[in-house]
Amino acid sequence: FGHEGACLGPVVVGKPLVWYMGDDSRNEYIYKFVSAKNWDAADVGGGIAAGDKYMDDGRLYVAKFNADGTGAWLELKLGVNNITSSNPTYAFADAADVVVNARLAADAAGATKMDRPEWAAVNPKTGDVYVTLTNTNAASRPITATDGANPRFYNDKTTAGADQKGNPNGHIVRFADDNADPASLSFKWDVYLFGARSTASADVNLSELTADNDLSSPDGMWFSQAAPGLLWLETDDGAYTDVTNCMLLAALPGKVGDGGAKVVTNVDGATTRTQNTFVGKAPGTDGLRRFLVGPADCEITGIAESGDGRALFVNIQHPGEGSKDIGNPDGYISHWPDGAKSRPRSATVVITKDDGGLIGL
Repeated sequence: FGHEGACLGPVVVGKPLVWYMGDDSRNEYIYKFVSAKNWDAADVGGGIAAGDKYMDDGRLYVAKFNADGTGAWLELKLGVNNITSSNPTYAFADAADVVVNARLAADAAGATKMDRPEWAAVNPKTGDVYVTLTNTNAASRPITATDGANPRFYNDKTTAGADQKGNPNGHIVRFADDNADPASLSFKWDVYLFGARSTASADVNLSELTADNDLSSPDGMWFSQAAPGLLWLETDDGAYTDVTNCMLLAALPGKVGDGGAKVVTNVDGATTRTQNTFVGKAPGTDGLRRFLVGPADCEITGIAESGDGRALFVNIQHPGEGSKDIGNPDGYISHWPDGAKSRPRSATVVITKDDGGLIGL
């Protein structure tokens, strides 16, 4: 289980605590953990003892996305969902074996393999959960292996004409646990946003992105606490870097079900295949805008804001990563942040508004 963070769901007194998690690898899964104990506000500031109380005992689930826009949380537990000592692919020995080999347990349960799940975030206005699916390639998900929650196969050719097949630009799936209950075992889902070049076909650029807000390989994701409903999106991209660098975007998403059903036509050479899916409402430039573009060869990752929302902290990771000879400044792909012929360095950027106002508004 390649954990790419753990996002705490809504905290309600008398209800369990819930964490949503992505597994950062192609064809892996989305999970949630539901505590056995219900939340008691008296545990605020309880430190490790409170952590033990809620995190040492609970139920681990993996997501299955059904073709009709519904989904199910499948429990990963010895003795259920084909997770048994007699499983022909892998014989699970005990409860520890299940959680140590969570990927194999999810395989046995029949969960939905996703296009590299990374960050999760919960919209404080709606309770909907968003998960970035950074990308995949043709080897991991060929055209015959698409499904509703991972519906695209296409060739995102670079400006130099190189092939990039599969789902190289990634997308963001979102879901709403039934009855707004994070402990529910069922949910509804759609695809909030598809990464794509603005010039791509309608079957690729399903979110109708323009040159002002197109993106590729969403990764980091975080809802503002000072401006509820404002979503920050960060990219870790290797597919669209022939046009632009990794970036930070600001979004105002709606809710699950604000779009509709869609039939996607996928093409790989002489092979054509259609795939049914559910697509969120196109964001337009009012709902999605590019906010920051990083230096060459970097990843935009890690984000936080000051308590009053008037300062935003963003990490610029490994600029110039592809530089081959670190002893030769003339060969550096980037010289950020110091310029001239300096060696590139990772750093944290602090953003404020000239008028001292809330960032992003």
